Amino acid sequence: MAESNRILGMTGSFGYIGKRLLQRLRNDDVFRKIICLDILQPKEALPEKFEAHHCDIRERERLYAVLKDGGVDTLIHLAFIANPTRDPGFEYDVDVNGTKNVLDACRRLKIKKLVVASSDCAYGFFEGTPDYLPETAPVRSTPGFPYSENKAAIEKLLAAFTAETPECTVVILRPCIVMGPNANNTTSKSMKDPVIIGVRGYDPIMQFVHEDDAAEAFYLAAVKDVQGIFNLAADGGLRYSALAKVLGKPMISLPVGLIYPLVEMLYRLRIVPFGKAQLDYIRYPLSMDVQKIGRVMGFQPKYTTRETLLTLLNKP
Repeated sequence: MAESNRILGMTGSFGYIGKRLLQRLRNDDVFRKIICLDILQPKEALPEKFEAHHCDIRERERLYAVLKDGGVDTLIHLAFIANPTRDPGFEYDVDVNGTKNVLDACRRLKIKKLVVASSDCAYGFFEGTPDYLPETAPVRSTPGFPYSENKAAIEKLLAAFTAETPECTVVILRPCIVMGPNANNTTSKSMKDPVIIGVRGYDPIMQFVHEDDAAEAFYLAAVKDVQGIFNLAADGGLRYSALAKVLGKPMISLPVGLIYPLVEMLYRLRIVPFGKAQLDYIRYPLSMDVQKIGRVMGFQPKYTTRETLLTLLNKP
């Protein structure tokens, strides 16, 4: 087999999903070289065809130079702030302004393919949302939830870029919560608490995707002849109450009039890392139809939502 001349660039290479994707790429024979960009350093030696470059995506010219010097023709953009930081301005700068710099580099370098991590949060969390939204459902962020607001803003940038730059094939993945034995985020920590807290009167569907399945989906998005938007989840998910049973933990549902001011107070006291707007995630239903990614991309997850939750707890 002739050696491929394709060169992959990846922002956020040493973050949570990036590290899982790097493991997948160790067995790759599509890309001749892989350019890893991150403000983090790799914790272990990389194979010969991998190059690690310290790069903050907020530094437009540095980002452009690394991609140019590397000869990148395919780019996976994973550099985002996933966990709340109490600094929404910083999160916006990295997520939205950083993405603007990525798109600028793609235009200038005539990148052939761009794969971007969006989120189910781009759909927002609202009363009355139908179950299992298709990719054609409108993007609308939850006010006061920076991650949701930023993902919606990024998708608007991507829509404009796609229309203006047809020579670059764009794939947008909207993953649900990514989980697994290496997860270390707000949601994974809450799942390890002795009690699962809910909002009284609400029992939304919760979808998860295993970290290695998520990595496989991003890999397929980069190597397959596909474009467009894809929801990403393991399956139809579980109701929140069923999730508590899978985890083997009691669930306490607090009334709306209590839980929202309580969480806001705890946030102001710096006891919890998120404010009241994020409670909409466990109050209002938001589930995605995931038929398209299987049909078009051939994605077949190895783990169900239930199995993904159990791997978080290291259970069989």
